[in-house]
Amino acid sequence: MTQTQTGQSWTGSYVSGSHPAIVVRYCGPTSARGSRWFASLKRDSETTWRASVPFEDGPLLAAQALLDKQNLEGWRLFDCASIDSNTYAVAVS
Repeated sequence: MTQTQTGQSWTGSYVSGSHPAIVVRYCGPTSARGSRWFASLKRDSETTWRASVPFEDGPLLAAQALLDKQNLEGWRLFDCASIDSNTYAVAVS
């Protein structure tokens, strides 16, 4: 079994010790609004939470806006990883 330095490992059906992650993507300008960061968190097969902020606010504030919008007071931004130059995964705990 492969294990990360933080003790996470694949169980055969999920990664034990993993955290939920908010995916934040850059969305270019449209005729209706300027460039934005769009955050989403899929909770289950029927529930996806979303929020967006202006480009200038950055991807971390987009993730925080999602937590604030959903009133997730006990959750906090934990870590951030770049998927590519326009997409980030922000772990929450």
